[in-house]
Amino acid sequence: MQKIVINFRNCYGISALAHEFEFDSKQLGGKSFAVYAPNGLMKTSFTKTFEKLSQGKFAEEERYNRPSTSEVFIDGAIASSKSIYVLKSEIDIQEESAAITDILVDPESKTHYDALLIDIDKQKNKVFNAVQKASGITKSQVEKIVTRDLEIPSFADCINKLLKQPDENKFALIPYNTLFDPKVAEVLKDAEFILNAKEFHTRYQELFEQADSIYQKGVFNPTKAEHSLTTLDKQGFFGSGHRVQMRGSPSSIGKEELEQLINKINEKIDADEKLKKIKSNLAKNAQTQALTDLIEQLSADQLESLLIQLKPENQRQLRLDLWAKYIRSTSDAQNFSDLYEKTRDEISAIELKAAEAAPRWTQAVTLFNDRFVDMPFTLSIANQSQAALGKEKARLIFTFKDGEDVVQWSRSEVKTLSQGEKRALFLLNLIFEVEARSQAGQDTIFIIDDVADSFDYKNKHAIIQYLEDLDSRDHCHQVILTHNFDFFRSLANNFVNRDKCLMANRTSNGITLSKAEGIKNYFTGILKEQIHTNPRIMCATIPFTRNLIEYTRGEKNPDYLKLTSLLHWKKDTDNITIEDYLLIYNNFFGTTHAGGKVLVKALMEEQAKFIANNNEQAGLNLEDKVLLSMAIRMKAEEYLIKEIRTSTGEANYWCESANQFGVLIKKFARLKPNSDALRTLEKVSVTVSSNIHLNSFMYEPILDLTISHLARLYNEVSELKLS
Repeated sequence: MQKIVINFRNCYGISALAHEFEFDSKQLGGKSFAVYAPNGLMKTSFTKTFEKLSQGKFAEEERYNRPSTSEVFIDGAIASSKSIYVLKSEIDIQEESAAITDILVDPESKTHYDALLIDIDKQKNKVFNAVQKASGITKSQVEKIVTRDLEIPSFADCINKLLKQPDENKFALIPYNTLFDPKVAEVLKDAEFILNAKEFHTRYQELFEQADSIYQKGVFNPTKAEHSLTTLDKQGFFGSGHRVQMRGSPSSIGKEELEQLINKINEKIDADEKLKKIKSNLAKNAQTQALTDLIEQLSADQLESLLIQLKPENQRQLRLDLWAKYIRSTSDAQNFSDLYEKTRDEISAIELKAAEAAPRWTQAVTLFNDRFVDMPFTLSIANQSQAALGKEKARLIFTFKDGEDVVQWSRSEVKTLSQGEKRALFLLNLIFEVEARSQAGQDTIFIIDDVADSFDYKNKHAIIQYLEDLDSRDHCHQVILTHNFDFFRSLANNFVNRDKCLMANRTSNGITLSKAEGIKNYFTGILKEQIHTNPRIMCATIPFTRNLIEYTRGEKNPDYLKLTSLLHWKKDTDNITIEDYLLIYNNFFGTTHAGGKVLVKALMEEQAKFIANNNEQAGLNLEDKVLLSMAIRMKAEEYLIKEIRTSTGEANYWCESANQFGVLIKKFARLKPNSDALRTLEKVSVTVSSNIHLNSFMYEPILDLTISHLARLYNEVSELKLS
């Protein structure tokens, strides 16, 4: 791979971007490009476009539905999806499900694998719901009991067998739990019950049929009658003098008469001690009472047939018949079976792929643990020996240690990882892909989006080391995108060739990528060299020079105080000339730059207007961003002081605080709490107020602001009207 040519038009947020990436395998860092792009410019859109291409799809323009072009050519030929790998900055949050696996396989296959299992899991749960109602077995136990009864480990295979089983059982949907509950089993294994069950059934049915019966089949039986009598008595119903009137009776009766009536009806059973014992055993608990209710509904022949099937030697077949009955009673079972059969080959293929890749995952995990040493966990393969042989798919284990406490979790159990730690797992996938593609000899362009986000500096260094290793790998090329200038600079200082360090810029024609300047030391390489020829650069050196004087001579130094008057609106600000500033600059740096009588504040305002109205902004633009930030705050403070003077009547008011802007805006808010200007002034406070000073040697906060954002804010502050 020598050259990659891209041509993007209307790809998500990119209106247009064309560029040639020329690689050089003989040059250190020659197979890597680093691209600095401020937030919101093009980074995510660039990554998303390549991600679509890696999936064999084309990019889109989602907002305005404009026609889109997403062309990538590698050495003149259209790039194949296999030649692209994307490591995104976003951490995908997958749907929580019992089917989410800890299988170690490439991310695309794992996503598809998990999706297949989630669909199957959802359909399986529908089967559980339907079977639970018919069988009386709890959802959580259905799969366990079915696979045990059929002696087949796969629930799906059990369902297939049950769907094919002929329906020879003549019973309706008898609840499984009614027959095979342990408490019911105690009754059924009693020899006297087996011997006398038929006679009990005959006498029991007569209880409902005799002329003076108070029972109604399926509604009110002897057990319920006895429970009702006991409950009424315990609750004081009869003790309070109440009586009951039976259906069809002209008068009411008390407790003793009711007991006599029930005993008389029950004589058909209670007169026989063996049958009375059966009745008593069936009334012991809710489980045995359910069996009583079942017997109540069966005919004599059905009961005899059921008792035969309940013999130990026949029970396995009865269980199978019942499960088949439940399964055939719901269409969800057939839908589940169809889905499983449809996806079985895909699932098996991915699992086979995972098993074959297991040795490479072992290598990737070892490399991960060696490089990322500041994680709260170490990684390992749970089934190390089998996975290393390729006999099983590898499964990831997290080991956490705190003193003598050691905890091991699977991937699905880990719920407390930080964003950085989760991103570390993304890197594990990258490491695996590099190993796998290198072994396969697959030429690949790796698109790596803000890989260092959420990491501390120690692990950022580990990432840079790994990316440097990647640069030396055969068949591997990379484009590393970041919005973090410090990380961008670190890439350039470590291994990426300076000619391959690019900056993204927005123009009227779209996005351009141009060679970055001033990466190593912007002040020395850019600002210091052009201070006498570029007025914007001269203004941008003011806060830098002031910081150096502060660090070396202190905040009471006269030169420090004069430069402070160029960053805040003070009594002497309007009188300081370029000559005044360059005299301080020359004295500190030993230079001899000449200056004129032009006022610095006027020059700053002139240049700020030019920058704010310029639609073409290329390069890092640090000097323009610093100048705009200075001009924004200067205008805001001038507005605030003049408004405070008007409101208080203090015509000569000046703020003497070291935190001038903060003091001014608080005072203004007290004086005019409903002013429309407060919204704009708060933007100034949040955006630029402290950034001019903070970390001025690197200017990180200002670097990550877009020039267009600062330009809009400058124009907004300029439009504030004095009251």
